Amino acid sequence: MMTEQREGQEAFQSFLWNLYGQVEPADLLQKVRAKAWEHFLKLGLPTKKNDVFRYVRLNSFYDNNYEPSNLVEITQATIDEHVLPECKQSVAVFINGQFSPTQSRLNDIPKNIVIETIAEGMKTYGSFLLNQSIKSLKDETDPFAAINAAIHRDGLFLYVPPKTITKVPLQLLNIIDAGSTPMYIATCAQVFVGMQSEILLVSTLAVLSGESYAFNMAAEFSIEDAAKATYIQSAGDLNKNVWHFDAARATLKRDSRFKTVNVSQGAATARFDYRAALTGPNGEVDLNGVWMLSDKNEAHAHVLIDHQAPNCRSMQLFKSALNDFSRSAFEGKILVRQAAQQTEAFQLNNNLLLSDRANADSKPNLEIFADDVKASHGSTFGQLDKEQIFYMKTRGFSDAAARNLLVYGFCQEVIDMISIPSLHESMRKTAQGYLS
Repeated sequence: MMTEQREGQEAFQSFLWNLYGQVEPADLLQKVRAKAWEHFLKLGLPTKKNDVFRYVRLNSFYDNNYEPSNLVEITQATIDEHVLPECKQSVAVFINGQFSPTQSRLNDIPKNIVIETIAEGMKTYGSFLLNQSIKSLKDETDPFAAINAAIHRDGLFLYVPPKTITKVPLQLLNIIDAGSTPMYIATCAQVFVGMQSEILLVSTLAVLSGESYAFNMAAEFSIEDAAKATYIQSAGDLNKNVWHFDAARATLKRDSRFKTVNVSQGAATARFDYRAALTGPNGEVDLNGVWMLSDKNEAHAHVLIDHQAPNCRSMQLFKSALNDFSRSAFEGKILVRQAAQQTEAFQLNNNLLLSDRANADSKPNLEIFADDVKASHGSTFGQLDKEQIFYMKTRGFSDAAARNLLVYGFCQEVIDMISIPSLHESMRKTAQGYLS
């Protein structure tokens, strides 16, 4: 058995070598790609011995015979079917991982905002992009994020100039058309939010074909003084044979804000990795997630909040509703450095177990080197209250309706953080029909 596991891992490593070898020598990102590949080799592919990956189905993931992603033709009518109503003229389209400017629609985005491929962005903002990417890589601990930086096809470069407020959300629409062969898809977004600017991004998936594929997404945010970025991640209803790796990175300066809302129904593995560094005073990070898992679907979160400056705040709230044989895992760390006095940091992971066969693991932790700090962490595990179900049934609710309403009540706190009406309504319906 161990020999088979090692062979699968070696085959995947060989596949990655081939992908990296296909990068054009003249690629403007070659320096970053080389640094990322070198860093990945130092980290190595994760195994069950890696604490933060011990619950992930790595053996099944490595056993797939992946093919490189390819850019296929998708009609505009097909794309439009998956655009949120609020984003008809503010959607950036990725096809099998590659940003497609020609099929994106950006008429509602302020004209001074730069939205282009990373290769195009390198021509004007090359020094800034290189410095930020290489600096981020030094702190990278997730092998899949390092792989993404090394082999992704041309991603998205987004620059919001100072004092620019976007009035509509920008949808990052990932179109997956993988066909019948397992495909490895890597997509990347580099986001720079200028001083006193605000932007709302929503990342969604539309799967046209492909019952078994790996999707590796990385989004990096650089948030300047008094700027605000909100990032909504909707992983959708993924196939049970899909491996979904999603990394979000944020660097915050003075008085800046970064908020995420993650909603997912899981997959063979859906893993969300967050790292946020508060480098200036009075910054604020707010990370939230709710997962509604069933069958054998899984979802995992790994979080690191790095408080480097004084008077900053961070909040983590992740909730999992688990039915059937589903599984979730949460590992979150709050790091408060000595200089980060008067920090406020809170972390909570709530789990609702709806089946005796479901499993939830939680490992919240604190590492504090400052002495003037307000911080707490915790996790809860529970089941539906039988007395509440009985009470609702006496008021005319069926057993299924009562249970669904209680599940929605558990999920509602996070769902209500979604400020996009159509997506909020979709998630509300999903939660209310979760046990149907």
